[in-house]
Amino acid sequence: MAVVVPFQEVVQARRRAHERECHERCIDLIEANLRLALDGFDAAPAHERPLYARRIRHLSTLLEYAVQTS
Repeated sequence: MAVVVPFQEVVQARRRAHERECHERCIDLIEANLRLALDGFDAAPAHERPLYARRIRHLSTLLEYAVQTS
C-alpha cells in the first residue's frame, strides 16, 4: 500500500527547512560581526570608539531580534 503525500506539503517542508538554515546562518554572521566590533572597540583609538559602540548596539539589537524570531 502506498501513501500519497501532497506535493505542496513536500515543497512547503523543503522551503521551511531552507528558511531555518538561512536564519541560522544569519544569526551566525551577526554574531561574528558583533565579535569583530567588540574586538575593534577594544583596539580602537578613543576618537573611533563611539563608532564601534554604535555598531555594537545595532548588532546587539539585530541579534536579539533574530534570536527571538527563531
